[in-house]
Amino acid sequence: MEIRALLSALWRNKTGPLLVSAQVAITLAVLVNVAYIVQLRIEQVSKPTGMDLDNMFWIATGTSSRDYNHATAVKADLSYLNSLPGVVAASTINNLPQTGAIIGLPFASNLETLQRPNGGTGALIYFGTDKLLNTLGLRLIAGRNFDLDAIKPPAADFEASLGDWAQEVIITRKMAEKLFPDGNAIGKPIYVGLINKSSTIVGIVDHMQAAPAPTRYDDFVTQVVIAPIIPSGPNGLYVVRAKPGQRAAVMKQLEKNFADLQPGRFISRMQDYTRTAAETRQGTRTSAIILAVVALFVLAVTVVGISGLAAFNVTTRTKQLGIRRAIGARKFHILRYFLVENWIITTCGAVLGCMLALGAGIKLSTLYEMPRLPLYYLVGGVLLLWIVGLLAVLVPARRAASISPAVATRSV
Repeated sequence: MEIRALLSALWRNKTGPLLVSAQVAITLAVLVNVAYIVQLRIEQVSKPTGMDLDNMFWIATGTSSRDYNHATAVKADLSYLNSLPGVVAASTINNLPQTGAIIGLPFASNLETLQRPNGGTGALIYFGTDKLLNTLGLRLIAGRNFDLDAIKPPAADFEASLGDWAQEVIITRKMAEKLFPDGNAIGKPIYVGLINKSSTIVGIVDHMQAAPAPTRYDDFVTQVVIAPIIPSGPNGLYVVRAKPGQRAAVMKQLEKNFADLQPGRFISRMQDYTRTAAETRQGTRTSAIILAVVALFVLAVTVVGISGLAAFNVTTRTKQLGIRRAIGARKFHILRYFLVENWIITTCGAVLGCMLALGAGIKLSTLYEMPRLPLYYLVGGVLLLWIVGLLAVLVPARRAASISPAVATRSV
């Protein structure tokens, strides 16, 4: 086939091909960047938490009595919860992991670091009892759990709890690597900002993701400090881990009798952690779905444009196609002509689209601190558009190949 003649024909009627090439370029830029963002968001909601969410649930309580004794109630509640046959462990907690409720402070291995501007390593803080690790399903990889006599009773408020800071803490492996990159963190002091007090690191857990977060915040949400402090009241927050398959039964039992265990209090909310985690991730999942639908819509519009241009060319070239058939061109030659023409248009658009996609990817990575667009997304996008373009033009091309010389002659 004479490529020069084909290019000449495209240039004589260049408006349509140029518009379709521009459409292909924009589609490629949108498609690969949206696909990458969707992949990042799916990865964000699929990262391991380090916790046994499938068997956990939580209970939030409130009080309607001024005489309510929070410290006494917590002691009785934990004793009851941990005595239930279907419960592995239960603990109080100040904030629920895997939700938007977080509290963080800077920590450092020495006091001098904290006193510098922006000094220290940020970490999220969780208060609980010696049962908290087992309740969350965290895996202790070094050191030990909290001593019973190290657990601080509930203070008047959160500020008072910070003021009476615990003498020992347990941290995540990620936090240990940040604070002590060259050695073992067990037995080392750790200083907490704001109050400038120290604790001894007695244990390290393998992994705990406090909340799902974009890649740029991965370190922050896995840098966790757990302190043996019972949170202040009067409202209570309990996390319970049930034995496999028994969560629903335990929750049903507690719905009936837990509020009545303590006079003057009520259950404000109870929820299994599977649902809590799903609700936290719902926004990210929804945005990923919307982006994917938009990308598919853009791709569909491009398919219509490619197919429409091919159909228009078939209609306007009926006489030319008939003459070619009359002088010996076979159906295969006509079909090949339109497929190659479409491939040239798509390739020109793909070249421009690659530049647009890279530029958009660099801009997005700068604005949102996300990793750069991998080049294999561009390769995949170009291959997809080649395939889609050929499929889109296939029907008009086969119709062109079926034109007989007689029909073309009657159109003269």
